[in-house]
Amino acid sequence: MAGRVRIGVNFDGFVPTGEAIALAKDAVAAGAGSLWVAEHLGYREAIATCMAFAFAVPGEAALVPTAVSPYVSHAVPTAMALATLDEVAPGRAAIAVGTGNPMFLKEAGQAMVKPVAAVREFVAALRALWTGEPVHTEGDFVRLAGARLAVVPKTSIPVYVAAIGPDMLKLAGRVGDGVVLSAGLSTDSVRQSIAHCLEAATGAGRDPGKIGRAGYIFFAASRDGSAARDIVRERLAFVMRNKFLAENIKASGIAVDHEAVIAAIARRDIAGATALVSDEAVDAFGIAGTPDHCMQRLADFVAAGLDEPVLGLLGTPEDCALGLDVIRRFAAETQ
Repeated sequence: MAGRVRIGVNFDGFVPTGEAIALAKDAVAAGAGSLWVAEHLGYREAIATCMAFAFAVPGEAALVPTAVSPYVSHAVPTAMALATLDEVAPGRAAIAVGTGNPMFLKEAGQAMVKPVAAVREFVAALRALWTGEPVHTEGDFVRLAGARLAVVPKTSIPVYVAAIGPDMLKLAGRVGDGVVLSAGLSTDSVRQSIAHCLEAATGAGRDPGKIGRAGYIFFAASRDGSAARDIVRERLAFVMRNKFLAENIKASGIAVDHEAVIAAIARRDIAGATALVSDEAVDAFGIAGTPDHCMQRLADFVAAGLDEPVLGLLGTPEDCALGLDVIRRFAAETQ
């Protein structure tokens, strides 16, 4: 992906799959080159949704479930699912591996222990399984005793690492085909995060120019810029339930009671959490405003180092139509 920009669109599992399919079709028609489906525990499943897209959405857009967690997913069925997706949609399957959200993991009875090791072992196991050879490994998190796939992907399946902190960003540079950054980051944090990743790639003897640099961005366009800001505010409150965004918030200098946001989301008080996110935070951590403003902010994130902005289109049908127009314009300018 290095050298040009590919626009992705994010689906979070919050809306019925039929609605997601309709938006995916419109996004690809507007120029989106990838469809990313978030694996939020308790919502719609990411790989199943990507399979629905494979059948329903024409074209060559990549299909990327993210962030599939080694704490709740086993490497063998995950490798099987991606190999099946590759069979249905050759050359379109990819995956982003990450720990998952600490709060949701706790609710699922899982603890985030040695996250870098967990992700490293899971990525290595997927790649080994996709060779079709027996896999033997005795890791702390992945243990396989000769497991093998009968269905081998015909093309290489890109593996992104979903990363926030420095250690995971460095792992992405060492082992990932790409890195995908969390939504809710400022452009300064994006720039610093990518630097961590690419420095690690160079140190591992890899070509940093071949590392994909994707990042989720909450995105809303409206004729009334303030309406778009209110739409993005709620999603930022939701993503800020992740304690690992604390350093990003602190570095921005913007006053956000992060612990209060986490507590509100934990008790499912979305309105209370949303009220804690200021206009200043929305402007720094997302893209919200008129279409022209969104074009400029999208360019800002690309200038910070993203070669694949992954936009979460938000708002009313009219707002989404305006957002699709922004994608169409931006894709035309960057091809």
